[in-house]
Amino acid sequence: MSVQQKIDLAIRASGSISIQDFVEISNFSKKDGFYNSEEIQKIGNKGHFITSPEISSLFGICLTNQFLSVFPDIKKVHLIEFGPGNGYLTLDILNYLKSKKIEVQKISILEKSDYFIKEIKKKIPSAEVFDDLNNIKINPNITTFFYSNEFFDAFGSKQYIHQNKKFNEIKITKINNEYKLVYEENLISAHLKNRYSNYEFEDKDILEHSVLIDNLLIQLKEKLKKNFFFSTTDYGYLKLPRKSTLRLISNHKKVNLFEEFENIDYSFGVNFEYLKDNFKTFKPKVISQKELFKNYLNENTYSENKDQVDKTIDMLGGSHFENMGDQFLNISFYSV
Repeated sequence: MSVQQKIDLAIRASGSISIQDFVEISNFSKKDGFYNSEEIQKIGNKGHFITSPEISSLFGICLTNQFLSVFPDIKKVHLIEFGPGNGYLTLDILNYLKSKKIEVQKISILEKSDYFIKEIKKKIPSAEVFDDLNNIKINPNITTFFYSNEFFDAFGSKQYIHQNKKFNEIKITKINNEYKLVYEENLISAHLKNRYSNYEFEDKDILEHSVLIDNLLIQLKEKLKKNFFFSTTDYGYLKLPRKSTLRLISNHKKVNLFEEFENIDYSFGVNFEYLKDNFKTFKPKVISQKELFKNYLNENTYSENKDQVDKTIDMLGGSHFENMGDQFLNISFYSV
């Protein structure tokens, strides 16, 4: 069954579906969802989009230096990556740590894509793969390095529109064979108003909120107690844009909603303010990806030609991503 057929089936069953469910079906439904289809390649020049680890190992080196700036004398580490894609980031981090004579005791991967699980097993056979964070065992006596790149943006989010001082949910229906957005009353409008009370919303403002991310953060808080470093990089924002951040990409090109249904990657801008608030006890630091490279790469880190490295850093800093270097943000925090 195609993605579009699954969406139509869900709409017929309920009359309408949330943006969150629409995205989850499109991205993760078994066999046909973007991240589970048996397509030859998804990420990279021959795929649908490209990420920093696909461009250069410097990104992994940079994240590792960020980690080592807090734990400079570490001898052993447990690596945990969320959403590894093709696995290059963990491979680069693993190789860099080995070059520094740091023992990687265990590698754990959080991934629910059957396609990418196969890719990880090819590159790093020793990696343990989980689809539930609760199942990853952590030894408090071993420092744990949690990291991810463009992971949170793949989570589905519900969208709400502000109308007459309340939030109505934006949903998708199908009328006379045409897909339409409709606004429906919901039971959590007051909760949303309270949760985002530091913002003043006007009519037609859009709010995005992901219960799926909420659930993951609850699990993550149970894991992040002591002796850890956490770092994630993603396309996002520190202040609510109050508009839709939903992006559709296919073959490195933007696609309009409902224009196509198969082999489309759906993603949202990540709310770094929300992540920061959830882990404020650890005093998180948010910087741009440009600042990340500036702070944690130096000439002693690499042996390649300096001019070529500078070009690569410029590319990773944003020029390869529609000059969005300042919109690619990194949040990090830790406990020793």
